[in-house]
Amino acid sequence: MSGSSSIVEGIIKFFDMRRHPSGGYTLYEGLPDSKNTYYAIKSLEVINSLPDDIGRTLDWLEELHSRGSFAAQGLFYRCRLLADYGREFRVKQRFLDLLRRSYRKSKLEITYYMDSVLRLHDEYIDGVPEWVLSLQNDDGGFGRYGSDIINTHFAVEILEAHGVGFSRKDVLEFADSCWGDGGWNFTPLSYPPYLETAYAGFKLNEILRGRKYDVEDFILKLRNPDGGFRRSLYMGISEPEYTYRAVYMLFSGVEC
Repeated sequence: MSGSSSIVEGIIKFFDMRRHPSGGYTLYEGLPDSKNTYYAIKSLEVINSLPDDIGRTLDWLEELHSRGSFAAQGLFYRCRLLADYGREFRVKQRFLDLLRRSYRKSKLEITYYMDSVLRLHDEYIDGVPEWVLSLQNDDGGFGRYGSDIINTHFAVEILEAHGVGFSRKDVLEFADSCWGDGGWNFTPLSYPPYLETAYAGFKLNEILRGRKYDVEDFILKLRNPDGGFRRSLYMGISEPEYTYRAVYMLFSGVEC
């Protein structure tokens, strides 16, 4: 990619500006949180630019985790990152019991977070992929109230993790029908593509076709002057989550 070094430098500076003295990362300013810290570290992993004092970030995250905020999304971010770095991530049995009882969500993203935490604790629940398969629609996509590319991406992630078979051809036909203007749309009838829908389509093709699509032109249109990336072609502030998705599509598997 031409100009990749300047893009990487901008990304590093963006995350430097989002880093809190505690070691965590913030959305824009103020106190750090699990989500933005997760996406910051995952972005910096992709471009091989982790901070020298990452231990400070992990210490902060481990201490936050020990205080016990157990919403599914934050729990996933903390458990996944702490586990990746060999830190203490396990939660008490009563919280795992709650996840076992409540994974049937209309948004498969939330089901994915819950299931991921359970699998990190070596718990594979047969009902999870059964629930996911029940949400596949005739067009090959997934979604309780109609297919969309984000629910379809999380469905595939869950089914792959459980080793459960499904029609890859049907899923890819749905994903292909969402393509337009250099990225993937939320549904075949939606417009325009956003960063998170493009990422979902990119991941589906990476998982099911073993192929990384070139979406550089679309992604670079979402770059802000601060070095981060926004969600929309039209406006928006840079956020760690969107920056991670952009970084992954631009640089995963590439020497930076």
